[in-house]
Amino acid sequence: AKLAGNVALQDFRFYRKKLSEEEITHLANNRMISAWAAISADKRTKEQTAALADYYYTAIDKPSLELLREKNILISEQNKIRSRGSMTLVFEEKKDQPFAHLLERGAYASKGEKVFPQTPAMLPPMPESTPKNRLGLAKWLNDPKNPLPARVTMNRLWSSFFGIGIVESAGDFGIMGARPTHPKLLDWLASEFISSGWDYRHMAKTITTSKTYRQASAISPEKLEKDHANRFISRGPRVRLDAEQIRDLSLAASGTLSLKVGGAPVKPYQPKGIWESVAMPQSNTKNYKQDTGEALYRRSIYTIWKRSAAPPTMEILDAPTRETFCLQRPRTNTPLQALALMNDPQFVEATRNLACKALSEQKDFDSRLNLISERLLARKLELTEKAVVKETLDAALTYYTDKPEEARLAIATGESKAPENIPAPELAAWSLIASQIFNLDETVTR
Repeated sequence: AKLAGNVALQDFRFYRKKLSEEEITHLANNRMISAWAAISADKRTKEQTAALADYYYTAIDKPSLELLREKNILISEQNKIRSRGSMTLVFEEKKDQPFAHLLERGAYASKGEKVFPQTPAMLPPMPESTPKNRLGLAKWLNDPKNPLPARVTMNRLWSSFFGIGIVESAGDFGIMGARPTHPKLLDWLASEFISSGWDYRHMAKTITTSKTYRQASAISPEKLEKDHANRFISRGPRVRLDAEQIRDLSLAASGTLSLKVGGAPVKPYQPKGIWESVAMPQSNTKNYKQDTGEALYRRSIYTIWKRSAAPPTMEILDAPTRETFCLQRPRTNTPLQALALMNDPQFVEATRNLACKALSEQKDFDSRLNLISERLLARKLELTEKAVVKETLDAALTYYTDKPEEARLAIATGESKAPENIPAPELAAWSLIASQIFNLDETVTR
């Protein structure tokens, strides 16, 4: 639009001016253009004048050239965005008032009376001015008079922090669903969410800074008897982190997590042959080519996700596949999860980098151990815990000192390289300690 406005202004000036000698010199690069430029303005044809104007704007006029340069950059960015997508089908709204037939006994061939778009009678009606289409439905859903979206959203937010919602059946608020344990609390959360202008971050902060959330998760015999499932929130939540959170925790603790925001999906470490075994021959995601550099350490939200083959470690840690819709993730406890946390290259590399950080920044056993435990557990270890770690460290140092090749292999996992100024046996032993603390229940549980 800016370019078009500039050209329109230049058109007005160009059609009424006599070209200077300098401008004619520029035009002389093209013989035909220079010939037309030599003709007086009142004797040129419209075609000649238009061609001269076009050449002037695209080859001589500096403001127009700058705008064209900006336009070309935007077009290039737009083409890159479009190249990452694909064609898709979009429904078109019916021209007339949409309707559907009631089907007699569910048979498609037995059409009954016509029914028209409308909201359930038990809920507030759509305003008369609202169109009866998807736009109208979206406006009605977000109408402050409709309590359901706010209640469902706040129940899901509560569930993400406490492991279970105020309404246990997060996907069913109907008569077949569970009753809320704290109905007035759910009412207040929904009303506060609406009155805050649908500020999700405000609600997350409100919950996490509350005394309820900040309770200790320690349990007494009295609490166990009266509230064994913690449905009345008599103690702090104790919930294992989701798969993405566990991976991001390991990267953040090691200091390798990339804080870059946005961008294309990335392909971190993954065993070979997973995509190939489930892909169709014509699929454009048949082969998995691992990324390098910063892409390996992006936050898990940017990990590429093949619908029929989820990232394997995330799937082991109960991340759902995307072949079907999931309202609530299950939480299991299997030996395979422990094996993944101890042996997956991304976790082995992260704990080694955390050990490097401790060895590089601290000089003695206590300060090194404190750095590792504070970054993973947000606390220092007790004396009895330190004694156990010291015993493990001494045994590991003895083993790796006697077998230096084993030490070099232990610190060789991952694309990033171990620093050469740290002895391999020492780094391998401290990497084992970092992995040991990372694999504590306390680390992967909040």
